[in-house]
Amino acid sequence: MSRAMNFEHFLATCPGLFWFCLMIPASLSLAGIYLARKLIEPHKRNPHHDIAHAILGPVATIFGILGAFIVATTWHQYEDTSLNLHEESNALRSLYFDAQAFTPKYAEEIQQLCKGYRATIIKNEWKIVQQGKDTLAADALISKLSKLYLTFSLTTKTESIYFKRSIDNLAKLRKYRELRIEDSCTGLLPLLWILFLLGGTTLVLVSLLMISSPGRTHGAMVVLLSMLIGIMTFAIISLDFPFSGFTKMSTMPFETIPMDQSP
Repeated sequence: MSRAMNFEHFLATCPGLFWFCLMIPASLSLAGIYLARKLIEPHKRNPHHDIAHAILGPVATIFGILGAFIVATTWHQYEDTSLNLHEESNALRSLYFDAQAFTPKYAEEIQQLCKGYRATIIKNEWKIVQQGKDTLAADALISKLSKLYLTFSLTTKTESIYFKRSIDNLAKLRKYRELRIEDSCTGLLPLLWILFLLGGTTLVLVSLLMISSPGRTHGAMVVLLSMLIGIMTFAIISLDFPFSGFTKMSTMPFETIPMDQSP
């Protein structure tokens, strides 16, 4: 991962991320209000207010579109990751139960490897994925499954049907595992972060110039605006890393596979 993604991943795993995203912008905006009202003399405030009023609308519109696009994109990617996770667990479930169509010895070998895959995911790989890294343990189990299917000799029509299904599910298992690993460490493009933060900062700075408003009204407006931007930042960071932090996904799809009983 790049340094920007490493920093974003660090923030995603920070326990106080919500308060960090909420309080830091609010504190900075309060400091900005204090400086603006102290440095701009009362008789010069109306011209500043008029200029800010003229450009606040377009700036807010542009930032709103950009922010909505980024949040919607990260949310869509989060949903895709969730669907991929369920597809991976469904492929594993099918491999486990379809093995019963083969000879007892062969079925037992397949099911033991499926159990090992699930245990590796839950006990080991999930923690590593939360750190944006990969492990080869599950890859080794998939390779063993592949070798088993390569050496199996079909004898009945039923075995032929379930063999083809199992090969398809094995390909899905490998595919969705790779997608899960990739989704754990992608992060938002640095360029989008620059545009988002630059747009949010510009919007707050322009709102500071609405200085002919009463002090309390002006302060409340700027603080609420900065806190809204902070909440959007929190949502983007949280959704960007679906296996870490506040919105991390659960291993429940794998845990609910009844591998100790017949279907």
